[in-house]
Amino acid sequence: MPMTDMTRSVACGTALVLALSACGALGRPAQPSASVKAPDAPAQDRPEDPSPTQEESPSPSRSEPPAESSSESPSGGVVAGPTSSALPIEGRNLRLVRSGENELALQFELFNGTDDDISLGTLGLDSREQLTTLVDLPRGTAYGLIGSSGPDGRISADVDIEPGSSAPVTAVFAAPPKEATEMLVVLNGLLPVSVPITDAEPADDPALRGPHHKLQVGPLVCKTTGGTREAFRLPSDVLFEFGSSKLSPSARSAIEALRGRVSASSGSVTVDGHTDAIGGTSDNQTLSEERAAAVSQVLRPSLGDGFAYRTKGHGEGEPVAPNTKPDGSDDPDGRAQNRRVEVQIDSDTTVRAPETGTDLTDAGLQARVESVRRLSGYLLASVKVTNPGSQAASLEYENHFTPKELTSGQLSIAVQNGRQELCGFAEPRYFDFVGTMSASFAPGKLDTVPAGAEVTLWGLFPAPSANVTSVKVQLGGYDQALPAEVTTS
Repeated sequence: MPMTDMTRSVACGTALVLALSACGALGRPAQPSASVKAPDAPAQDRPEDPSPTQEESPSPSRSEPPAESSSESPSGGVVAGPTSSALPIEGRNLRLVRSGENELALQFELFNGTDDDISLGTLGLDSREQLTTLVDLPRGTAYGLIGSSGPDGRISADVDIEPGSSAPVTAVFAAPPKEATEMLVVLNGLLPVSVPITDAEPADDPALRGPHHKLQVGPLVCKTTGGTREAFRLPSDVLFEFGSSKLSPSARSAIEALRGRVSASSGSVTVDGHTDAIGGTSDNQTLSEERAAAVSQVLRPSLGDGFAYRTKGHGEGEPVAPNTKPDGSDDPDGRAQNRRVEVQIDSDTTVRAPETGTDLTDAGLQARVESVRRLSGYLLASVKVTNPGSQAASLEYENHFTPKELTSGQLSIAVQNGRQELCGFAEPRYFDFVGTMSASFAPGKLDTVPAGAEVTLWGLFPAPSANVTSVKVQLGGYDQALPAEVTTS
């Protein structure tokens, strides 16, 4: 169950303690020096070589273009810039390092460009709120910190970072499959960036030596609506045991998360199974049928008896991405996108678009689309919201789904006769969807865009068909839909 109110309460208390200066933060340049104050006091294992009758086949894969506002640091790592010009922090030298067989360590330098001390707790990146995640886009899988909210969360101990200084941070996640070569890194206060996975030795940190339990791994649940239809796409890799139709422990929570986003109370439900092209055509057809039936069996008691249920297997016959690269070699990322289960719900009632309101317009805020880009079967959209006035403006943003309206700042995408909704997590914690994490837009304050400041609101969506080259981005609280071109780089 989402805990947005708790997030807001904790963040507000933190903001009061810090009482940072927004005016000073706006113009402070980044500095390379680094000094830190001392603190005040399973991933599912997968075989490397599947048999010819199985669909999965781990192989090295290509890297997608980096996500929003990433660049190379002087030391060769990726840099994640701030989501708000009024909170000038940076994640420098981001790197993902496999730590043993079962864990993946995210390591970076958190730079403080403000005029006062900040900390992981200030940004909700501590072990309590854990406002961070990794996303394996081709496999549609999200990873949260190992460990539950509290002392056992596997992240570096909180420290105060002085102005103009940085501190090393290590966050530990369950390891993705060996064929995964990069992840989308999401950290509160920073823009999302794609970071390659390496086998280098991680820098030492106590977080590397914590217990390996409470693995936060699950599929993304993505929704598309149009007319009387609601459609969901579920990735197969985290739903099923390797090469079989046996549902994994993560499957039930994913299906329950899907139920929470269904508007219809009656109608028909069609579950379609799809595989990649590895293995025999007959075997893949059978596997796709069995997987569709397995999902339907769990979905039926969740949705109830008001629906008629139908399942169908399509084998390898309807790919959404190439199974091979242009040179004919294997494309594991493309194949991963093809391994999927799709759920389509049809009812007699038109699915209504959520209300948007005009709060942001009334507050004097202006919005423009920065980009809408295709990334491994998804759209990554970002919108710049600017306060051109001489007074601070309110932006009461929440990373929280509501059934009938877009919360302020929440994105939605209109395409042709349908709508793409933000991709959510099967087990939300302090956030519901892959997008801007919180309303930390200014030092020491929430829900506030200072005069002259610019905030980036972003979100991850299921990609429409390849022939769609333009969309309209709707921003919660902003009554004007924003047209945008869809790019691939």
